[in-house]
Amino acid sequence: MAGREFTRSTKMFALARQKNRCASCGEKIHSLGKAGPAKHRFGEAVHAHHAAHAKFGGNNSVSNCVIICESCHYSIHEGGNYRYGTVQFSVEEFPYYKG
Repeated sequence: MAGREFTRSTKMFALARQKNRCASCGEKIHSLGKAGPAKHRFGEAVHAHHAAHAKFGGNNSVSNCVIICESCHYSIHEGGNYRYGTVQFSVEEFPYYKG
């Protein structure tokens, strides 16, 4: 997946834009990386997600990066049948995109 990953600085800017909240559920996110789960209310990891997936033309810019809880990320991919391309997301679908 080289070239499809967000840089750490992009993730940090996205998290700051979201006022340290999950872009999907609004849960408080204290930090990225391994320290995140220790302080997360439910002990979850935090993921960076492409609002518009790369295979649909999404890029690695901060405007296309949303920081979400592990369970929210799972819901987006599996719950939406994402792997078959039937569901496409945009930043408007993340209520906490701007915190």
